[in-house]
Amino acid sequence: MSSNTMLQKMLLVLISLLVIAWIMSTISQNSTKLWSAIYVPISLSPWNISTNSLCSEIKMSPVKTPTETELRIRKILKTLNQMIPPRPFTHVNSTTSATHSTVTLLNPRDTYCRGDQLDILLEARDHLGHRKEYGGDFLRARMSSPALKAGASRKVTDFNNGTYLVSFTLFWEGQVSLSLLLIHPSEGVSALWRARNQGYDKIIFKGKFVNGTSQVFTECGLTLNSSSELCTYLYGRDQEAFYCMKPHHMPCEALTHMTTMNREISYLSVKEKSLFHKSKVGVEMMKNLKNIGVSHCNKSEKSTEKCQTGMKIPVPGGYTLQGRWITTFCDQIQLDTNKINGCLKGKLIYLLGDSTLRQWIYYLPKVVKSMFGDFHGYIQYLTLNDIFKDLNVGVIDAWDMTVAYGTNNVHPPDVVIGNQINMFLNYIC
Repeated sequence: MSSNTMLQKMLLVLISLLVIAWIMSTISQNSTKLWSAIYVPISLSPWNISTNSLCSEIKMSPVKTPTETELRIRKILKTLNQMIPPRPFTHVNSTTSATHSTVTLLNPRDTYCRGDQLDILLEARDHLGHRKEYGGDFLRARMSSPALKAGASRKVTDFNNGTYLVSFTLFWEGQVSLSLLLIHPSEGVSALWRARNQGYDKIIFKGKFVNGTSQVFTECGLTLNSSSELCTYLYGRDQEAFYCMKPHHMPCEALTHMTTMNREISYLSVKEKSLFHKSKVGVEMMKNLKNIGVSHCNKSEKSTEKCQTGMKIPVPGGYTLQGRWITTFCDQIQLDTNKINGCLKGKLIYLLGDSTLRQWIYYLPKVVKSMFGDFHGYIQYLTLNDIFKDLNVGVIDAWDMTVAYGTNNVHPPDVVIGNQINMFLNYIC
């Protein structure tokens, strides 16, 4: 792969991280005001600073031909929009109902063997019992054996006609229970996506200017609709601009910190908001399905290669057993503290990401003593998979792991973080 192609790919990743942060902050169903817990100090060294008027900046900007990277981003967004078409509804009764939808176990057997695939057909119906004619429901399926501390996610095929095929791979022996949750009906997914695309001004940036003992907060952003004098901060490499309203009697160089908050605004109608009541999010659809008994059946185990970057990951890519994540596509090695120290010795590791990476940073010193109903998270997962699909990278499927462990916390517990890091170390050790 050429250096230009790699650079474009990495630029896509950085842009995606910005888009992801924006997506995750756009929808606030209760429209409450939240100040972020992170207070970021700013280093002004890579920025060129000037005082200017936003209006003159816009008028003087030349029209540019889209680059290859920009065209690729447009293609990704177009694909996502095609996946989530508008689904207007006149009444909540016409939306998908977990109670009225039907679940059928295909080709049922008295005995299942470890490694078998178990398929379930879901027919989505609305609250009046009518068959849905389109797909797009946001579903989360999981199989588990609590006594074994075992769990795995599943593969869901949407036929876009109101029917879905939910496929489970029976990874372990014992009694297995199945769960299929309706997180959001397709109408709710459509509303979230529309609201997300409207929410360009939901996040407010506040810049802190310090001059001696005086400090002032002013509004900042990528665009500011203001006739006031502005400070313009241009990033040297790409000449991308960020603006702050210039405080009186202070230079633009006095900007030291940045905080964010959400505006008190919602892009959902009252009718749409009713779809996101707690009682309607994550409703079980397989209440009457009995547990499945799984036996060993003397089936031979498939041999796998050592985990390495560039491997294609199936869905699901693994499962938990006795609290430990076990991959299905590569051979893991278990790393104790001594092995981890030996592996990391002489290596320089860059961690670039969001709050999940912050959890990694907090967790690593614990073992190295010498040192997701989240629709928008799922869209992030699909987008990054598409961007990275033809690069020689190692993927740690945190979405798959979080579903398998059955944790509904956007920041999962240490046992999950530890297994994510173990997978990371398997790639580099």
